[in-house]
Amino acid sequence: MSDVSETQISRWPHWSVPALHWIMALLMAAAFGIGQVMEEVPRAERAEIMGYHALVGISVLVLFLPRILAVLRLSPPAVQDDPRLVKIMARIAHGLLYLAMIAMPVTGLLAVMTSGRNFPVAGLFSLPDLGRIEWLHEGAEEIHEFFVPVLVTLVVLHVIAAIWHHYIRHDDVLARYVPSLRRRDS
Repeated sequence: MSDVSETQISRWPHWSVPALHWIMALLMAAAFGIGQVMEEVPRAERAEIMGYHALVGISVLVLFLPRILAVLRLSPPAVQDDPRLVKIMARIAHGLLYLAMIAMPVTGLLAVMTSGRNFPVAGLFSLPDLGRIEWLHEGAEEIHEFFVPVLVTLVVLHVIAAIWHHYIRHDDVLARYVPSLRRRDS
């Protein structure tokens, strides 16, 4: 007797989709936490902490392409009877999440690379110094900081939606990413 129905299995993404989802979620939480600590440290003492923040951000950027490719190629479409408006809102929210996942590390990199100094990344390597480009540096910093509350809001909405699917809709959307929540057939 099978623990899980064939219908359920066919709706589950390849293991890489949830794995990349959770790895990137942890990296973004780490970047946020390090960023919050960094804000409490005097500017003159931030370099080392910023290096770790940059390393985590670069990791998000590096994993973004495999994540998108995995979602597009290995994640079956959700089988739902949600109203059209809910589906549209979900697509917009995911699109904005992906935009923030790209915008934050790219603008962070631009900000440090246009600061007019070499930037060491956690003692592993240094980012190139493109020279002091004031307008680009300031703009990149502003955009980077703008996306912090945007990303936090989107993540909160994402978590609320996942909980809604699990406890209100009683579907397997959350179980796709948390295998211990998968329903068992008896």
